Order: sequence, then structure tokens, then C-alpha cells
Amino acid sequence: MRKTRSVLNPFRLKSDLHEDADLSGPFVIFMLFGLFQLLAGKLHFGVILGWLAVASIFIYFVFNMLAGSNGSLDLYRCLSIVGYCLLPMVIFSGISLFLPRSGLTIAVISCIAVIWCTRASTGLLVMVAPHAEEYRSLLAYSCGLLYTAFSLLVLF
Repeated sequence: MRKTRSVLNPFRLKSDLHEDADLSGPFVIFMLFGLFQLLAGKLHFGVILGWLAVASIFIYFVFNMLAGSNGSLDLYRCLSIVGYCLLPMVIFSGISLFLPRSGLTIAVISCIAVIWCTRASTGLLVMVAPHAEEYRSLLAYSCGLLYTAFSLLVLF
């Protein structure tokens, strides 16, 4: 619960909570996201799981290539961080059940959710490895692409 609450406030992230990576929280978040998509009439469990796995591997490689020999991020921790930071997208998916599919309101909420997810994941990645501060914008770009894909999954 503490890890989940720390993601909900992207301005005061606690890296000590995410030092020990686990996949139980991200799995619950993944299942909630799939449940909200199922309630919207979309069966996307495999797509969500596939995108999470491939995107985590991608961010892992990007992070470790940028950090060079200082790269200390392991794949398990990367998957945990990406999974926990999917929580704002789950909230957006739940809200989108009650909003019309087209319009400015859902587009604005989608942008807020993407920025929220990106800020949280980038902050946690940089806090886990403090030497990666100079690569924050490149990490934010790759995380932003990932969470934009998830928001498009909710929208369409």
C-alpha cells in the first residue's frame, strides 16, 4: 500500500520504498486496468501484459545503455517501477467508463494521466540510480511513449 500511495504523489516520491522490487502490486494494478477495459467492452489482458513486458525490457535497455558502466537497474526492478506507475492510467481508465468517448474532457484527462505516469516513473528511475539525473529527459521520453500507448488503448 505504501508503494502505491507513493506513486499517487509524483512530487514527493520515496525511493526507499521502491528499493526492494516486487511484482504483486504491479500485478494487481495490471488486473484492475484489464478489468476496467473489460467493463468498457474491450478484452485487452494479453495486449496490456505484452506491452508492459516489452516496454519494461525497452526501458531497462535504454537506462543501462545511457548509464554505461554505472547502470545499476535490473529488469525486475524496472518492471516493478513501470507496473506501479501504471496506477494513474488505471484511475483514468476507471474515470473513462463514465465519460463520453470523444471530446475535450477525456483528452485532457488522458494527457494528465500520461504526464502523471511519466513523472512518477521517471522520478523513481532517477531516484533508484542517482547518477542518471542527466538522462532524465531521455527516460521521460521513453516512459511518455509507453504511457501514451496505454492511454490510446483506453481511448480507442
